[in-house]
Amino acid sequence: MYLNLNLLPMKNHIYLIITATLLLSACSKKNDMPSYPPPTKAVIKDAGTIPFKIAPLADNQVQIFLRYDQQPIPSKIILKQDTNTLQTVTVSKNNNNYSAIINYAFKPGVKYNFKVQTVATSDTIRQFSINDYTHQFVHAFSYKKLLDLKQSMGPKAADISPSRNYLFIADDINNILYTKRLSLKTFAVDVISDKLLSTFVRAASDDELLIYGDKNTANVPPVTIGPGSDRIILAKYNINTTKSTFVDFVSSGYGRISRVVNNHVLVTNPIFEDKTASLVNLTDLSKVKYSLDNFDFVRINEYSANHILYANNLINTTNGSMSTPLNLDQNSGLIDIDNTSGYAFVGSAKENAAKDILTAFSVYKDGSSVYQSAYTYGNEAYFPVIANIKNDILTFYQCFNYGTQVQIDGYYTLNLKTKEIKLVQADSNSTLAVVSDYQLQDGSIISVRSDGVYRIAPAN
Repeated sequence: MYLNLNLLPMKNHIYLIITATLLLSACSKKNDMPSYPPPTKAVIKDAGTIPFKIAPLADNQVQIFLRYDQQPIPSKIILKQDTNTLQTVTVSKNNNNYSAIINYAFKPGVKYNFKVQTVATSDTIRQFSINDYTHQFVHAFSYKKLLDLKQSMGPKAADISPSRNYLFIADDINNILYTKRLSLKTFAVDVISDKLLSTFVRAASDDELLIYGDKNTANVPPVTIGPGSDRIILAKYNINTTKSTFVDFVSSGYGRISRVVNNHVLVTNPIFEDKTASLVNLTDLSKVKYSLDNFDFVRINEYSANHILYANNLINTTNGSMSTPLNLDQNSGLIDIDNTSGYAFVGSAKENAAKDILTAFSVYKDGSSVYQSAYTYGNEAYFPVIANIKNDILTFYQCFNYGTQVQIDGYYTLNLKTKEIKLVQADSNSTLAVVSDYQLQDGSIISVRSDGVYRIAPAN
């Protein structure tokens, strides 16, 4: 292309002349410019091990999680076999942690290592090691989401009916509380109401719930409510008629409400006025009362669907008497007893020299311990609300804290005869935290999680 300067305005002539002069000057002085040494390459410094969580996602895929407060900030993860580098991936950050997914054709039985490199600081890259990883994606179950939850209200807001035919659950959608019913036979979902204000769910039958009552509740006895009272109505709500009837006055701010067992419920009455707890017969509303002078209401078990439990005691629903099935120390608590197998589950806690709280679990049969786990920090075992123990094999969910050893979250089986624990389903996703599992007789599990309700069934 040819440019005729005569066709351009004067100011453009001046601009081009100045530009050309600068370019010629820069070219002529190129060899006279001072030379600088290349930037110093960051030094990689071994920093030992690093706390991590690891989750096999498929036969050729694994995800590594690092703590959200990890310093220096992790930058990349390198997959190695011996000294050979197989793959390098970038670490990303979300609200809960740092993580990276590695896709590689892992070989069975082969040990791999990972190197975690951090963002360079002061020309130094710290490199941490994750050693002796053998990839094994174990998947005994298939998953199907039955019901989506927008905002979970937690384990208190879900309950299985006494017949075991339905699961009731509350879901917060745009600050409106929807109460839903899931059939465990057909998996059909009914929206019961968007006007029940109870943040807890207690199933009295397939068609009835215990809820907090309101001015429309029938048969409420007259009572004077003083200032500062925590008195509130506990009502039985009929799904078919949408009517509620009075059950008892309970504490709205401090109280506890058990699950319904044998058509009875254990509640805390208004604490500062009545100063009692009551075992209420839902058939005729007769009560057995316990004075809070010698009844620690916070030890009412709100999760057992098999028994009404207070502290480590079973409450007889016929007469309100208490019995102690296990001789436990003050650092152990009865979680529940499986009616079919007779196995009892116990949780324990103790403090170590560093003031960390260590936890363990044990399983009892006929009053004697048949299994005792090790005490660990930050690990959790979730026992099913309803268990299906066959041939003395318990299936339970277990998740692990960040550590320097390979431990995989998921479903495990515990053979209560041989004491063998075996991973049967890798299941590690912090956004899908297990809340409650209900094991059915067909071998499937109805699992209530923070994002929804799943049916987890044997894959074969």
